[in-house]
Amino acid sequence: MRESATEGTTCFQYGRSEKRRREMTTTRMTRILCLALPAVLTVLATGCAGRAGVYRDVMASRREAYEQWLAQREAADAARVRIEGKLSLQDALKLSVANNKTLQAALEERGVARGRIVEAMGEALPTAGVRAGYTRLDEVAGFNIGGQSVSLGDPDNYSVDLTVTQPLYRGGAISSAIRAARVYAVFTDEQVRGVAQQMFFDVATAYYKVLLAQQLVEVAKDSVEASRHSLKLVENRKALGTATKLDVLRAQVELSNFQAVEIKQRNLVNRGKTALLKLMGVSQDSDIELSGKLTYSEINPVYEEAVRVAFENRPDIFSAELQIRMQREALNVAFSRYFPSLNAFYTQTWSKPDPHDSMLVKWGDAWKAGVTLDWTLFDLRREGKLMQEASLLRRNRIELIDAEERTLREIQAAILTIQDAKEFVESQRLNQERAEEGLRLATVGQEQGVNTEVEVYDARAALTRAKANYYQALYDHTVARLILQRAMGILGPRAGASVMPKEMKTPKPAYIKPFMKEKDGALSTKTKETTPAQPPETHNQNREVEP
Repeated sequence: MRESATEGTTCFQYGRSEKRRREMTTTRMTRILCLALPAVLTVLATGCAGRAGVYRDVMASRREAYEQWLAQREAADAARVRIEGKLSLQDALKLSVANNKTLQAALEERGVARGRIVEAMGEALPTAGVRAGYTRLDEVAGFNIGGQSVSLGDPDNYSVDLTVTQPLYRGGAISSAIRAARVYAVFTDEQVRGVAQQMFFDVATAYYKVLLAQQLVEVAKDSVEASRHSLKLVENRKALGTATKLDVLRAQVELSNFQAVEIKQRNLVNRGKTALLKLMGVSQDSDIELSGKLTYSEINPVYEEAVRVAFENRPDIFSAELQIRMQREALNVAFSRYFPSLNAFYTQTWSKPDPHDSMLVKWGDAWKAGVTLDWTLFDLRREGKLMQEASLLRRNRIELIDAEERTLREIQAAILTIQDAKEFVESQRLNQERAEEGLRLATVGQEQGVNTEVEVYDARAALTRAKANYYQALYDHTVARLILQRAMGILGPRAGASVMPKEMKTPKPAYIKPFMKEKDGALSTKTKETTPAQPPETHNQNREVEP
Protein backbone atom coordinates (compact mmCIF):
# COMPACT_ATOMS: atom_id res chain seq x y z
CA MET A 1 0.00 0.00 0.00
CA ARG A 2 2.83 2.39 0.85
CA GLU A 3 4.60 1.64 -2.43
CA SER A 4 1.35 2.26 -4.34
CA ALA A 5 0.84 5.57 -2.56
CA THR A 6 4.43 6.62 -3.33
CA GLU A 7 4.06 5.69 -6.97
CA GLY A 8 0.77 7.61 -7.14
CA THR A 9 2.37 10.69 -5.62
CA THR A 10 5.31 10.48 -8.04
CA CYS A 11 2.98 10.15 -11.04
CA PHE A 12 0.95 13.11 -9.81
CA GLN A 13 4.05 15.26 -9.42
CA TYR A 14 5.30 14.18 -12.85
CA GLY A 15 1.93 15.08 -14.39
CA ARG A 16 2.00 18.51 -12.78
CA SER A 17 5.57 19.05 -14.03
CA GLU A 18 4.59 18.09 -17.59
CA LYS A 19 1.55 20.34 -17.48
CA ARG A 20 3.69 23.22 -16.25
CA ARG A 21 6.20 22.61 -19.04
CA ARG A 22 3.43 22.62 -21.65
CA GLU A 23 2.03 25.85 -20.24
CA MET A 24 5.48 27.49 -20.31
CA THR A 25 6.05 26.31 -23.88
CA THR A 26 2.66 27.72 -24.96
CA THR A 27 3.42 31.03 -23.25
CA ARG A 28 6.85 31.22 -24.90
CA MET A 29 5.39 30.56 -28.36
CA THR A 30 2.72 33.21 -27.78
CA ARG A 31 5.38 35.78 -26.89
CA ILE A 32 7.45 34.90 -29.95
CA LEU A 33 4.39 35.32 -32.19
CA CYS A 34 3.56 38.67 -30.59
CA LEU A 35 7.11 39.89 -31.20
CA ALA A 36 7.21 38.61 -34.79
CA LEU A 37 3.77 39.89 -35.82
CA PRO A 38 4.76 43.60 -36.17
CA ALA A 39 7.77 42.68 -38.29
CA VAL A 40 5.63 40.48 -40.57
CA LEU A 41 3.04 43.25 -40.97
CA THR A 42 5.80 45.77 -41.78
CA VAL A 43 7.25 43.52 -44.47
CA LEU A 44 3.82 42.94 -45.99
CA ALA A 45 3.02 46.66 -46.00
CA THR A 46 6.38 47.47 -47.61
CA GLY A 47 5.91 44.83 -50.28
CA CYS A 48 2.53 46.30 -51.25
CA ALA A 49 4.16 49.66 -52.14
CA GLY A 50 5.17 49.14 -55.75
CA ARG A 51 6.99 51.30 -58.30
CA ALA A 52 3.96 53.52 -58.91
CA GLY A 53 3.53 54.17 -55.20
CA VAL A 54 7.15 55.25 -54.83
CA TYR A 55 6.82 57.69 -57.74
CA ARG A 56 3.62 59.12 -56.23
CA ASP A 57 5.40 59.76 -52.95
CA VAL A 58 8.35 61.41 -54.69
CA MET A 59 6.12 63.61 -56.85
CA ALA A 60 4.15 64.70 -53.80
CA SER A 61 7.37 65.58 -52.04
CA ARG A 62 8.58 67.58 -55.06
CA ARG A 63 5.30 69.52 -55.25
CA GLU A 64 5.58 70.33 -51.58
CA ALA A 65 9.16 71.52 -52.08
CA TYR A 66 8.06 73.78 -54.95
CA GLU A 67 5.33 75.31 -52.82
CA GLN A 68 7.82 75.93 -50.04
CA TRP A 69 10.16 77.60 -52.54
CA LEU A 70 7.37 79.91 -53.70
CA ALA A 71 6.61 80.82 -50.09
CA GLN A 72 10.25 81.43 -49.20
CA ARG A 73 11.29 83.30 -52.36
CA GLU A 74 9.63 86.57 -51.40
CA ALA A 75 11.09 86.46 -47.90
CA ALA A 76 14.56 85.63 -49.28
CA ASP A 77 14.43 88.52 -51.77
CA ALA A 78 13.41 90.87 -48.99
CA ALA A 79 16.27 89.66 -46.79
CA ARG A 80 18.91 90.06 -49.50
CA VAL A 81 20.92 93.29 -49.36
CA ARG A 82 19.86 95.91 -51.90
CA ILE A 83 22.24 98.77 -52.70
CA GLU A 84 21.84 102.00 -54.62
CA GLY A 85 24.08 104.82 -55.79
CA LYS A 86 27.75 104.98 -56.67
CA LEU A 87 29.88 101.92 -56.06
CA SER A 88 33.66 101.97 -55.70
CA LEU A 89 35.91 98.96 -55.98
CA GLN A 90 36.58 99.02 -52.23
CA ASP A 91 32.85 98.99 -51.48
CA ALA A 92 32.33 96.11 -53.91
CA LEU A 93 35.04 94.08 -52.17
CA LYS A 94 33.63 94.80 -48.72
CA LEU A 95 30.15 93.77 -49.80
CA SER A 96 31.49 90.53 -51.29
CA VAL A 97 33.25 89.73 -48.01
CA ALA A 98 30.01 90.10 -46.11
CA ASN A 99 27.63 88.43 -48.57
CA ASN A 100 29.49 86.08 -50.92
CA LYS A 101 28.10 82.56 -50.48
CA THR A 102 31.28 80.80 -51.56
CA LEU A 103 33.29 82.56 -48.87
CA GLN A 104 30.61 81.91 -46.27
CA ALA A 105 30.66 78.21 -47.11
CA ALA A 106 34.46 78.14 -46.85
CA LEU A 107 34.32 79.82 -43.43
CA GLU A 108 32.19 76.94 -42.15
CA GLU A 109 35.26 74.72 -42.49
CA ARG A 110 36.57 76.44 -39.39
CA GLY A 111 33.84 74.74 -37.41
CA VAL A 112 35.01 71.42 -38.84
CA ALA A 113 38.56 72.22 -37.71
CA ARG A 114 37.43 73.05 -34.18
CA GLY A 115 35.46 69.81 -34.11
CA ARG A 116 38.54 67.83 -35.12
CA ILE A 117 40.55 69.37 -32.30
CA VAL A 118 37.85 68.50 -29.78
CA GLU A 119 37.60 64.97 -31.18
CA ALA A 120 41.37 64.46 -31.00
CA MET A 121 41.57 65.77 -27.44
CA GLY A 122 38.68 63.50 -26.51
CA GLU A 123 40.88 60.48 -27.29
CA ALA A 124 43.07 61.44 -24.32
CA LEU A 125 40.19 62.00 -21.90
CA PRO A 126 38.17 59.32 -20.06
CA THR A 127 34.96 57.98 -21.54
CA ALA A 128 31.87 57.05 -19.53
CA GLY A 129 29.00 54.88 -20.62
CA VAL A 130 25.86 53.31 -19.18
CA ARG A 131 24.45 49.94 -20.15
CA ALA A 132 21.07 48.66 -18.96
CA GLY A 133 19.45 45.32 -19.61
CA TYR A 134 16.52 43.08 -18.81
CA THR A 135 16.50 39.29 -19.22
CA ARG A 136 13.57 36.89 -18.81
CA LEU A 137 14.55 33.26 -18.08
CA ASP A 138 12.30 30.39 -19.13
CA GLU A 139 13.37 28.31 -16.14
CA VAL A 140 15.42 29.13 -13.07
CA ALA A 141 17.89 26.59 -11.76
CA GLY A 142 17.13 25.19 -8.34
CA PHE A 143 17.00 22.11 -6.12
CA ASN A 144 14.68 20.37 -3.66
CA ILE A 145 15.30 20.25 0.09
CA GLY A 146 12.90 18.38 2.29
CA GLY A 147 10.22 18.29 -0.38
CA GLN A 148 10.52 22.05 -1.06
CA SER A 149 11.87 23.60 -4.26
CA VAL A 150 14.60 26.23 -3.80
CA SER A 151 15.32 28.57 -6.79
CA LEU A 152 18.81 29.91 -7.42
CA GLY A 153 17.71 33.27 -8.80
CA ASP A 154 14.66 34.92 -10.36
CA PRO A 155 13.09 34.66 -13.84
CA ASP A 156 13.23 38.47 -14.20
CA ASN A 157 16.78 39.85 -14.16
CA TYR A 158 17.65 43.57 -14.29
CA SER A 159 21.06 45.19 -14.49
CA VAL A 160 22.60 48.66 -14.92
CA ASP A 161 26.34 49.13 -15.53
CA LEU A 162 28.31 52.39 -15.38
CA THR A 163 31.77 52.05 -16.95
CA VAL A 164 34.55 54.66 -17.02
CA THR A 165 37.60 54.01 -19.23
CA GLN A 166 40.80 56.07 -19.24
CA PRO A 167 43.36 55.56 -22.02
CA LEU A 168 46.87 55.34 -20.59
CA TYR A 169 49.00 54.54 -23.63
CA ARG A 170 48.20 54.24 -27.35
CA GLY A 171 51.63 54.13 -28.91
CA GLY A 172 51.73 57.92 -29.51
CA ALA A 173 48.54 57.97 -31.56
CA ILE A 174 46.72 60.43 -29.27
CA SER A 175 49.41 63.13 -29.33
CA SER A 176 49.81 62.74 -33.09
CA ALA A 177 46.07 63.12 -33.63
CA ILE A 178 46.00 66.31 -31.53
CA ARG A 179 48.92 67.81 -33.47
CA ALA A 180 47.27 66.87 -36.78
CA ALA A 181 44.00 68.51 -35.72
CA ARG A 182 45.79 71.74 -34.82
CA VAL A 183 47.62 71.76 -38.13
CA TYR A 184 44.31 71.17 -39.88
CA ALA A 185 42.93 74.33 -38.24
CA VAL A 186 45.76 76.33 -39.84
CA PHE A 187 45.20 74.45 -43.10
CA THR A 188 41.55 75.52 -43.02
CA ASP A 189 42.57 79.15 -42.56
CA GLU A 190 44.76 78.91 -45.66
CA GLN A 191 41.93 77.34 -47.63
CA VAL A 192 39.65 80.21 -46.62
CA ARG A 193 42.36 82.71 -47.51
CA GLY A 194 42.69 81.14 -50.94
CA VAL A 195 38.92 81.38 -51.49
CA ALA A 196 39.00 85.01 -50.36
CA GLN A 197 41.81 85.90 -52.76
CA GLN A 198 40.06 84.23 -55.67
CA MET A 199 36.88 86.06 -54.73
CA PHE A 200 38.74 89.38 -54.68
CA PHE A 201 40.15 88.61 -58.12
CA ASP A 202 36.75 87.71 -59.55
CA VAL A 203 35.04 90.78 -58.09
CA ALA A 204 37.78 93.17 -59.21
CA THR A 205 37.87 91.65 -62.69
CA ALA A 206 34.08 91.90 -63.00
CA TYR A 207 34.21 95.50 -61.77
CA TYR A 208 36.83 96.50 -64.33
CA LYS A 209 34.98 94.65 -67.05
CA VAL A 210 31.90 96.79 -66.39
CA LEU A 211 34.10 99.90 -66.48
CA LEU A 212 35.46 98.81 -69.86
CA ALA A 213 31.96 98.22 -71.22
CA GLN A 214 30.88 101.65 -69.97
CA GLN A 215 33.82 103.31 -71.68
CA LEU A 216 33.00 101.49 -74.91
CA VAL A 217 29.40 102.68 -74.60
CA GLU A 218 30.67 106.27 -74.40
CA VAL A 219 32.86 105.69 -77.45
CA ALA A 220 29.89 104.28 -79.34
CA LYS A 221 27.69 107.20 -78.26
CA ASP A 222 30.25 109.71 -79.54
CA SER A 223 30.38 107.85 -82.84
CA VAL A 224 26.58 107.78 -83.05
CA GLU A 225 26.34 111.53 -82.42
CA ALA A 226 29.03 112.25 -84.98
CA SER A 227 27.34 109.98 -87.52
CA ARG A 228 23.96 111.58 -86.88
CA HIS A 229 25.51 115.04 -87.41
CA SER A 230 27.19 113.83 -90.58
CA LEU A 231 23.88 112.44 -91.85
CA LYS A 232 22.21 115.80 -91.38
CA LEU A 233 24.99 117.52 -93.32
CA VAL A 234 24.69 115.02 -96.16
CA GLU A 235 20.91 115.43 -96.25
CA ASN A 236 21.33 119.21 -96.40
CA ARG A 237 23.83 118.86 -99.23
CA LYS A 238 21.48 116.55 -101.09
CA ALA A 239 18.75 119.16 -100.77
CA LEU A 240 21.14 121.65 -102.36
CA GLY A 241 22.04 119.16 -105.07
CA THR A 242 25.69 118.68 -104.03
CA ALA A 243 25.24 115.13 -102.70
CA THR A 244 23.66 112.01 -104.11
CA LYS A 245 21.22 109.52 -102.69
CA LEU A 246 24.12 107.06 -102.37
CA ASP A 247 25.87 109.47 -100.01
CA VAL A 248 22.76 109.63 -97.85
CA LEU A 249 22.46 105.82 -97.78
CA ARG A 250 26.12 105.51 -96.74
CA ALA A 251 25.57 107.97 -93.91
CA GLN A 252 22.48 106.08 -92.77
CA VAL A 253 24.32 102.74 -92.85
CA GLU A 254 27.18 104.21 -90.83
CA LEU A 255 24.73 105.56 -88.24
CA SER A 256 22.97 102.18 -87.98
CA ASN A 257 26.28 100.36 -87.53
CA PHE A 258 27.37 102.61 -84.68
CA GLN A 259 23.92 102.32 -83.06
CA ALA A 260 24.24 98.54 -83.19
CA VAL A 261 27.64 98.78 -81.49
CA GLU A 262 26.14 101.01 -78.78
CA ILE A 263 23.29 98.56 -78.16
CA LYS A 264 25.76 95.67 -77.90
CA GLN A 265 27.95 97.52 -75.41
CA ARG A 266 24.95 98.51 -73.27
CA ASN A 267 23.97 94.87 -73.16
CA LEU A 268 27.49 94.01 -71.98
CA VAL A 269 27.19 96.65 -69.26
CA ASN A 270 23.93 95.13 -68.00
CA ARG A 271 25.31 91.60 -68.10
CA GLY A 272 28.49 92.71 -66.37
CA LYS A 273 26.54 94.41 -63.57
CA THR A 274 24.45 91.27 -63.12
CA ALA A 275 27.59 89.17 -62.73
CA LEU A 276 29.12 91.73 -60.35
CA LEU A 277 26.02 91.81 -58.14
CA LYS A 278 26.00 88.00 -58.05
CA LEU A 279 29.63 87.92 -56.92
CA MET A 280 28.93 90.52 -54.24
CA GLY A 281 25.95 88.48 -53.00
CA VAL A 282 23.49 91.39 -53.15
CA SER A 283 20.07 91.72 -54.74
CA GLN A 284 19.78 91.84 -58.51
CA ASP A 285 17.35 94.73 -58.05
CA SER A 286 20.19 96.94 -56.88
CA ASP A 287 20.69 100.17 -58.81
CA ILE A 288 24.40 100.95 -58.92
CA GLU A 289 26.70 103.29 -60.77
CA LEU A 290 30.39 102.44 -60.82
CA SER A 291 32.51 105.33 -59.62
CA GLY A 292 35.89 103.89 -60.62
CA LYS A 293 37.88 104.62 -63.74
CA LEU A 294 40.25 102.70 -65.95
CA THR A 295 43.68 104.23 -65.32
CA TYR A 296 47.23 103.35 -66.24
CA SER A 297 50.17 103.23 -63.84
CA GLU A 298 53.50 102.02 -65.08
CA ILE A 299 54.97 99.18 -63.01
CA ASN A 300 58.15 97.15 -63.39
CA PRO A 301 57.99 94.04 -61.19
CA VAL A 302 61.18 92.32 -60.07
CA TYR A 303 60.99 88.56 -60.66
CA GLU A 304 63.15 87.44 -57.71
CA GLU A 305 61.32 89.68 -55.24
CA ALA A 306 57.94 88.56 -56.54
CA VAL A 307 58.95 84.91 -56.08
CA ARG A 308 60.10 85.59 -52.51
CA VAL A 309 56.79 87.22 -51.62
CA ALA A 310 54.85 84.39 -53.29
CA PHE A 311 56.73 81.69 -51.38
CA GLU A 312 55.85 83.48 -48.13
CA ASN A 313 52.21 84.27 -48.90
CA ARG A 314 50.58 82.00 -51.50
CA PRO A 315 47.76 80.01 -49.87
CA ASP A 316 48.24 76.94 -52.07
CA ILE A 317 51.94 76.68 -51.10
CA PHE A 318 51.07 77.00 -47.43
CA SER A 319 48.31 74.42 -47.84
CA ALA A 320 50.67 71.97 -49.56
CA GLU A 321 53.22 72.26 -46.77
CA LEU A 322 50.57 71.93 -44.08
CA GLN A 323 49.28 68.79 -45.79
CA ILE A 324 52.77 67.32 -45.42
CA ARG A 325 52.69 68.00 -41.70
CA MET A 326 49.23 66.47 -41.33
CA GLN A 327 50.21 63.42 -43.33
CA ARG A 328 53.33 62.96 -41.22
CA GLU A 329 51.13 62.76 -38.13
CA ALA A 330 48.82 60.34 -39.93
CA LEU A 331 51.85 58.15 -40.60
CA ASN A 332 52.70 58.25 -36.89
CA VAL A 333 49.16 57.17 -36.04
CA ALA A 334 49.42 54.22 -38.42
CA PHE A 335 52.80 53.25 -36.93
CA SER A 336 51.34 53.38 -33.40
CA ARG A 337 49.33 50.25 -34.18
CA TYR A 338 52.55 48.27 -33.73
CA PHE A 339 52.53 49.17 -30.02
CA PRO A 340 50.21 47.93 -27.26
CA SER A 341 47.31 49.97 -25.94
CA LEU A 342 46.86 50.29 -22.17
CA ASN A 343 43.54 51.32 -20.59
CA ALA A 344 42.31 51.67 -17.01
CA PHE A 345 38.67 50.98 -16.25
CA TYR A 346 36.13 51.16 -13.43
CA THR A 347 32.67 49.57 -13.53
CA GLN A 348 29.82 50.10 -11.08
CA THR A 349 26.95 47.59 -11.35
CA TRP A 350 23.42 47.66 -9.96
CA SER A 351 21.36 44.51 -10.50
CA LYS A 352 18.39 42.50 -9.36
CA PRO A 353 18.85 39.81 -8.03
CA ASP A 354 21.74 40.95 -5.89
CA PRO A 355 25.05 40.52 -7.79
CA HIS A 356 26.69 39.00 -4.72
CA ASP A 357 23.83 36.64 -3.81
CA SER A 358 21.60 35.42 -6.65
CA MET A 359 19.12 33.96 -4.17
CA LEU A 360 18.47 37.44 -2.76
CA VAL A 361 15.82 38.83 -5.14
CA LYS A 362 16.34 42.55 -4.57
CA TRP A 363 18.54 45.34 -5.88
CA GLY A 364 22.21 45.23 -4.99
CA ASP A 365 25.44 46.80 -6.24
CA ALA A 366 28.99 45.76 -6.99
CA TRP A 367 32.09 47.34 -8.55
CA LYS A 368 35.29 46.32 -10.21
CA ALA A 369 38.39 48.14 -11.46
CA GLY A 370 41.49 47.18 -13.34
CA VAL A 371 43.87 47.69 -16.25
CA THR A 372 43.69 46.05 -19.67
CA LEU A 373 46.49 45.60 -22.15
CA ASP A 374 45.77 44.92 -25.83
CA TRP A 375 48.59 44.13 -28.23
CA THR A 376 48.04 42.95 -31.77
CA LEU A 377 50.94 40.73 -32.74
CA PHE A 378 50.03 40.18 -36.37
CA ASP A 379 47.63 42.08 -38.60
CA LEU A 380 48.25 42.38 -42.34
CA ARG A 381 45.82 45.30 -42.54
CA ARG A 382 48.22 47.25 -40.34
CA GLU A 383 50.98 46.75 -42.89
CA GLY A 384 48.72 47.90 -45.71
CA LYS A 385 47.66 51.01 -43.80
CA LEU A 386 51.26 51.96 -43.14
CA MET A 387 52.10 51.59 -46.84
CA GLN A 388 49.17 53.83 -47.79
CA GLU A 389 50.14 56.62 -45.40
CA ALA A 390 53.78 56.52 -46.49
CA SER A 391 52.75 56.81 -50.15
CA LEU A 392 50.43 59.71 -49.36
CA LEU A 393 53.30 61.50 -47.62
CA ARG A 394 55.52 61.11 -50.67
CA ARG A 395 52.67 62.36 -52.87
CA ASN A 396 52.23 65.46 -50.70
CA ARG A 397 55.93 66.23 -50.97
CA ILE A 398 55.65 66.06 -54.76
CA GLU A 399 52.56 68.30 -54.68
CA LEU A 400 54.50 70.92 -52.72
CA ILE A 401 57.23 70.96 -55.35
CA ASP A 402 54.58 71.18 -58.06
CA ALA A 403 52.93 74.13 -56.28
CA GLU A 404 56.26 75.96 -56.15
CA GLU A 405 56.95 75.30 -59.82
CA ARG A 406 53.43 76.42 -60.74
CA THR A 407 54.04 79.63 -58.80
CA LEU A 408 57.20 80.33 -60.79
CA ARG A 409 55.37 79.81 -64.07
CA GLU A 410 52.44 82.00 -63.08
CA ILE A 411 54.66 84.84 -61.90
CA GLN A 412 56.77 84.73 -65.03
CA ALA A 413 53.69 84.65 -67.25
CA ALA A 414 52.10 87.52 -65.30
CA ILE A 415 55.21 89.69 -65.64
CA LEU A 416 55.36 89.02 -69.38
CA THR A 417 51.66 89.85 -69.66
CA ILE A 418 52.23 93.15 -67.85
CA GLN A 419 55.08 94.01 -70.22
CA ASP A 420 52.95 93.21 -73.27
CA ALA A 421 50.03 95.20 -71.87
CA LYS A 422 52.35 98.14 -71.22
CA GLU A 423 53.49 98.17 -74.85
CA PHE A 424 49.89 97.77 -76.00
CA VAL A 425 48.77 100.80 -73.94
CA GLU A 426 51.56 103.01 -75.23
CA SER A 427 51.00 101.99 -78.85
CA GLN A 428 47.24 102.51 -78.68
CA ARG A 429 47.66 105.88 -77.03
CA LEU A 430 49.70 107.06 -80.00
CA ASN A 431 47.31 105.34 -82.37
CA GLN A 432 44.36 107.20 -80.86
CA GLU A 433 46.14 110.53 -81.34
CA ARG A 434 46.86 109.66 -84.97
CA ALA A 435 43.24 108.59 -85.56
CA GLU A 436 41.94 111.87 -84.10
CA GLU A 437 44.26 113.85 -86.33
CA GLY A 438 43.27 111.75 -89.33
CA LEU A 439 39.56 112.41 -88.73
CA ARG A 440 40.23 116.13 -88.37
CA LEU A 441 42.14 116.24 -91.65
CA ALA A 442 39.48 114.16 -93.44
CA THR A 443 36.72 116.46 -92.18
CA VAL A 444 38.60 119.60 -93.24
CA GLY A 445 39.34 118.02 -96.61
CA GLN A 446 35.67 117.20 -97.08
CA GLU A 447 34.69 120.80 -96.37
CA GLN A 448 37.24 121.96 -98.92
CA GLY A 449 36.12 119.37 -101.46
CA VAL A 450 39.36 117.41 -101.33
CA ASN A 451 38.11 114.29 -99.47
CA THR A 452 34.97 112.25 -100.05
CA GLU A 453 32.31 111.10 -97.61
CA VAL A 454 33.72 107.58 -97.70
CA GLU A 455 37.11 108.79 -96.49
CA VAL A 456 35.45 110.62 -93.61
CA TYR A 457 33.51 107.48 -92.69
CA ASP A 458 36.70 105.42 -92.74
CA ALA A 459 38.50 107.96 -90.57
CA ARG A 460 35.68 108.00 -88.05
CA ALA A 461 35.57 104.17 -87.92
CA ALA A 462 39.36 104.12 -87.43
CA LEU A 463 39.05 106.57 -84.52
CA THR A 464 36.33 104.42 -82.93
CA ARG A 465 38.53 101.31 -83.19
CA ALA A 466 41.52 103.20 -81.81
CA LYS A 467 39.57 104.40 -78.76
CA ALA A 468 38.15 100.93 -78.15
CA ASN A 469 41.63 99.40 -78.44
CA TYR A 470 43.03 101.98 -76.01
CA TYR A 471 40.44 101.24 -73.33
CA GLN A 472 40.88 97.52 -73.94
CA ALA A 473 44.61 97.99 -73.39
CA LEU A 474 43.96 99.78 -70.09
CA TYR A 475 41.69 96.91 -69.01
CA ASP A 476 44.24 94.28 -70.02
CA HIS A 477 46.98 96.05 -68.09
CA THR A 478 44.79 96.35 -64.97
CA VAL A 479 43.80 92.69 -65.09
CA ALA A 480 47.45 91.70 -65.63
CA ARG A 481 48.32 93.51 -62.41
CA LEU A 482 45.57 91.59 -60.60
CA ILE A 483 46.89 88.33 -62.01
CA LEU A 484 50.37 89.13 -60.70
CA GLN A 485 48.95 90.02 -57.28
CA ARG A 486 47.11 86.72 -57.17
CA ALA A 487 50.20 84.82 -58.29
CA MET A 488 52.15 86.43 -55.43
CA GLY A 489 49.43 85.59 -52.90
CA ILE A 490 48.91 89.21 -51.79
CA LEU A 491 45.48 89.88 -53.28
CA GLY A 492 43.88 89.94 -49.85
CA PRO A 493 44.83 88.79 -46.33
CA ARG A 494 48.45 87.82 -45.75
CA ALA A 495 49.62 84.53 -44.28
CA GLY A 496 48.75 84.27 -40.61
CA ALA A 497 46.17 87.08 -40.79
CA SER A 498 42.57 86.69 -39.65
CA VAL A 499 40.16 85.91 -42.47
CA MET A 500 36.90 86.47 -40.62
CA PRO A 501 34.57 88.83 -42.49
CA LYS A 502 34.59 91.54 -39.80
CA GLU A 503 38.36 91.66 -39.76
CA MET A 504 39.19 90.92 -43.37
CA LYS A 505 41.09 93.72 -45.10
CA THR A 506 40.35 94.46 -48.72
CA PRO A 507 43.27 94.98 -51.10
CA LYS A 508 44.18 98.33 -52.57
CA PRO A 509 43.98 98.55 -56.38
CA ALA A 510 47.75 99.23 -56.47
CA TYR A 511 48.73 96.84 -53.68
CA ILE A 512 51.63 95.40 -55.60
CA LYS A 513 53.75 98.52 -55.99
CA PRO A 514 56.16 98.01 -53.05
CA PHE A 515 57.68 95.11 -55.02
CA MET A 516 58.39 97.13 -58.20
CA LYS A 517 61.72 98.34 -59.50
CA GLU A 518 62.70 101.81 -58.35
CA LYS A 519 63.44 104.70 -60.69
CA ASP A 520 65.54 107.61 -59.39
CA GLY A 521 64.95 106.59 -55.80
CA ALA A 522 61.19 106.22 -56.15
CA LEU A 523 58.83 103.51 -57.24
CA SER A 524 58.00 103.49 -60.92
CA THR A 525 54.30 104.03 -60.31
CA LYS A 526 52.34 107.20 -59.95
CA THR A 527 49.89 105.88 -57.38
CA LYS A 528 50.20 105.91 -53.63
CA GLU A 529 52.85 103.63 -52.14
CA THR A 530 51.81 100.95 -49.71
CA THR A 531 54.19 98.95 -47.55
CA PRO A 532 52.97 95.38 -47.07
CA ALA A 533 52.91 93.69 -43.73
CA GLN A 534 55.45 90.91 -43.34
CA PRO A 535 54.17 87.40 -42.54
CA PRO A 536 54.82 86.10 -39.03
CA GLU A 537 58.03 84.17 -38.49
CA THR A 538 56.12 81.07 -37.42
CA HIS A 539 55.14 80.47 -41.03
CA ASN A 540 58.68 80.73 -42.37
CA GLN A 541 59.56 77.20 -41.40
CA ASN A 542 62.07 74.65 -42.55
CA ARG A 543 60.92 72.72 -45.60
CA GLU A 544 62.20 69.41 -44.22
CA VAL A 545 59.48 66.88 -44.95
CA GLU A 546 61.04 63.53 -44.22
CA PRO A 547 58.94 61.34 -41.93
